[in-house]
Amino acid sequence: MSNTTPTAPVTHQQYLRQWTKRVQETLAYRSVQGRTFSRLFNLMRTKRLAEAALDNVLENTGAKTAGVDGVTKGDLADAQSRTQLIEEINRELCGRTYTSRPVRRVYIPKGNGEQRPLGIPTIKDRVVQEMLRLILEPIYEGRFYAHSYGFRPFRSTHHAAMRLKDLIGRRGYNIAIEGDIRKCFDRIHHLTLLRILRKTIHDERIIRIIKDMLKAGVMEDGVWQVTDEGTPQGGIISPLLANIYLNELDQYVAAKWDQIRKSEKERHLKHKSAIPCYIVRYADDFVILIKGTKEQGEQIKAEIAQFLEQELHLELSATKTLVTEVETGIDFLGFTIRKYPWATLITPSRKAMQKFRDKVKAKVWEGFATDDIAGITRLNRFLIGWGMYYRRVSSSRHFTQGDHYVWWRVYRTTRRLHGVRVSTRRFFKAHYIPYRYDIRVKNRRHGGKNYGAWADAAHTRAHIVIRLAFLPIRYPRFYPQLNPYIPAERQELEKLVGTLEPPPDQLTEPIYKPGYGPEWSTIRQEVLRAAGHRCAMCHQHISSENAEVHHRTKLRDSNRRQANLLENLVALCPMCHSKAERGLQGISA
Repeated sequence: MSNTTPTAPVTHQQYLRQWTKRVQETLAYRSVQGRTFSRLFNLMRTKRLAEAALDNVLENTGAKTAGVDGVTKGDLADAQSRTQLIEEINRELCGRTYTSRPVRRVYIPKGNGEQRPLGIPTIKDRVVQEMLRLILEPIYEGRFYAHSYGFRPFRSTHHAAMRLKDLIGRRGYNIAIEGDIRKCFDRIHHLTLLRILRKTIHDERIIRIIKDMLKAGVMEDGVWQVTDEGTPQGGIISPLLANIYLNELDQYVAAKWDQIRKSEKERHLKHKSAIPCYIVRYADDFVILIKGTKEQGEQIKAEIAQFLEQELHLELSATKTLVTEVETGIDFLGFTIRKYPWATLITPSRKAMQKFRDKVKAKVWEGFATDDIAGITRLNRFLIGWGMYYRRVSSSRHFTQGDHYVWWRVYRTTRRLHGVRVSTRRFFKAHYIPYRYDIRVKNRRHGGKNYGAWADAAHTRAHIVIRLAFLPIRYPRFYPQLNPYIPAERQELEKLVGTLEPPPDQLTEPIYKPGYGPEWSTIRQEVLRAAGHRCAMCHQHISSENAEVHHRTKLRDSNRRQANLLENLVALCPMCHSKAERGLQGISA
């Protein structure tokens, strides 16, 4: 008798992911060998690729937003409609009749008060763009410059900042050119982009599809506008095309120093015939570090401006592109990287801290206007997200300053919003709660107090504003320069990602019910923990996914604040919950 364990059948989605992975690995292997690609269109005609792309598009939250045709994720909820879309795309691609529709233009606010234009393609065009991305990304990933970090898998802003810190702190680079390309994505030259693509992609059928996407135009207020330049911001493939375009800048700078042989570098240093320089780029933001004087920095800046204008038809902002000494600090991607006599530090920038204070102020006014608990929950989500980003750099002092600001902003605003008539001392005492009562389990080990609101009438658990100082500083490692489309190298990258700590009390699948309030996930978790994950009626063990948390006094019969008190909640299995809802069985207190 065989002792082998039967394996579970592979679902169609798993099969598609495995097939896509194999195709991408093959493309990546050919790319690192320096080969060109002349038959990529055969992949575009594969229905499996269209299915995989459609799955990816529909998983994105942006699928709920319609393009000019009005189609959203909801219109593709059933298998028949998805199959029809895939058949339509495949028929048009095979018959070479596919044309991109104009993107729908919307505007989103920028941090400086201006409006950023955003193009929303149709679902159908998003699928075709995703098909192209699945093909082109593994090809170009192995050809991009090593220190380009934007919109690339497994890379982050922290890796870019760490590279700059290393060049300044350990290698002695002392002058920085902080690059600013004027409206970069809006001014990408179409013919130049297609020329760059043709160096690697020798399949004009693929080039035609990309050209058609670039020329599709914009629909704004019912009027179609032609697009002679730029990639549509909001398109799935736009970040990849921008990286392919700006990789020319990376390679131009790298050819000056990074890519020349060691013996040649020594000769240049001896004769002072070249300036040591390196570029670090994240999307259209870049910094070039040199080892030399400010005059040499101005020289490199002028050369970069000339290259961008003549070769890429882009304009370097003369006023915003600064040449600075690293002792004064570089602002890059929300960080300030500065060399001190004792160390080189990466810290949140002044602009980032001001944005933090503005966000806190807005969220406190909005969240605490009606309910303290809902306000605390929303504020905590923002603080955790902001802190998880900046805990990867030297932020201890900034976290302390942020915690001080949050306390006083919440305390003063709540007194004003609620029109409290009690004394300052009594109000302070009622809301200054020790963390040992925090409803979030992991926070109970911390000392101190902060603004909070009680979660039960007995005052044993409370919703308390989290402190940024609770998030331990964990500096990132240098990016190992591995290719995520080479199997062995991807495994190493996935191991590194797995070492990151999750946010405090992060739920695997947060359960949010709009009528129950944003705090419901945390309350539910605490009720199940207190009950030992056992049903209060039948005492059977219940998992977090299947458990029900029942209101003794119905939510509709009282206000949410009273209904969500811990004394009013009980953990039940689905069967007992059904009985309790129908009034077939009472629940003891």
